[in-house]
Amino acid sequence: MHAPDDRPFDAPTSHGLSFSGSGAEYFRIWIVNLMLTVATLGIYSAWAKTRRLQYFYRNTQLAGAGFDFRGDPKAILRGRILAVALLAAYHYAFGFSLKVGVVTVALLLAGLPFMMRSALRFRLSNTVYRGLPFGFAGGIKVAYIVYFVPVAIFVLPGALVALMPGNPGVGAIFLLYLCWPLMHGAMKAYQHKHLMAGDQHAAFGLDTADLAKPYVRAFLIGLGVMVVVGLSIGLSVYLARGQKSAAAFAAFLPAILAIVLAYLYMLLMGPYILVRMNNLAWSATSFPGIRITCAMRTWPYLRLQTVNVLLTLLTFGLFRPFAVVRTWKYRVAHLSVDAPDGFEQAVLAARRPPAAAAGDGIADFLGVDLSW
Repeated sequence: MHAPDDRPFDAPTSHGLSFSGSGAEYFRIWIVNLMLTVATLGIYSAWAKTRRLQYFYRNTQLAGAGFDFRGDPKAILRGRILAVALLAAYHYAFGFSLKVGVVTVALLLAGLPFMMRSALRFRLSNTVYRGLPFGFAGGIKVAYIVYFVPVAIFVLPGALVALMPGNPGVGAIFLLYLCWPLMHGAMKAYQHKHLMAGDQHAAFGLDTADLAKPYVRAFLIGLGVMVVVGLSIGLSVYLARGQKSAAAFAAFLPAILAIVLAYLYMLLMGPYILVRMNNLAWSATSFPGIRITCAMRTWPYLRLQTVNVLLTLLTFGLFRPFAVVRTWKYRVAHLSVDAPDGFEQAVLAARRPPAAAAGDGIADFLGVDLSW
């Protein structure tokens, strides 16, 4: 191990990530995974996931070295079996009896936040760079604070409908979605604040309110779009009064344009929020001697995803693996790591017991992105 001053004078301190894989290579992995998963009634999906993560991680390079994923497919399979059992219980419990349904919902509310934390621990503890394992040090108490309300929104509506059928007050639980920006920000902060590289803990310089700001900007833009849509429709109705059909149609053109504008807004805001939150979260994450920068841009990312969706539809899904590679390449290419003293001096490897995989299976079934 060399002292910082022993490095070559022109040694770079900032390193960008790169991906050496291709869509054609991943297509072969994807199609085999798909056929074997179907042939085994889903059992092979755990091995398929391991192969997928290994392909993407091993082909992602940082400072001349690749990452790796060392998760046990059998552990992932056990997690997925548990996930299927829990979700089946949720869907059918009230068909057996009210008591069974209430107990099932209570178990889900009590267990899912724990599973979400376990998913983070499993995925990160099995991600390795230069022999250095990553990890997650978030506490269980904070996990319940962060995940309980989102889990409740997922679990409670069906339970309340079964308990109080026909009660209009059941829909009030969906008002909790108004707090989604803060919930999403809290989950992001929890994930990034407790990252580990070897025995080094991450520093994270933002709070929940900071991470919710992209939603605020999106809301203000949406408010402006609503004003424009409302004025356009009002103008159309005013101009169309008492006119013949052709003139009336022409008068309604502003309303048609307003609807198109509203639709474009809905398409744009998802990528905008994703890009802004990723930039904020990763650029605020650092380790001793290491600083991360994420500089994704909304319009290029939107164009990328638009082309991906169109080509996937036109090829009846066969372009899907190429779309995944294109998206991964874009996201990786806009991440950079600054390590002035070199990676070998920034962190020390630390051995930790392997984390359980059950939470990772649960996270996949709920559609939550817990990847690094």
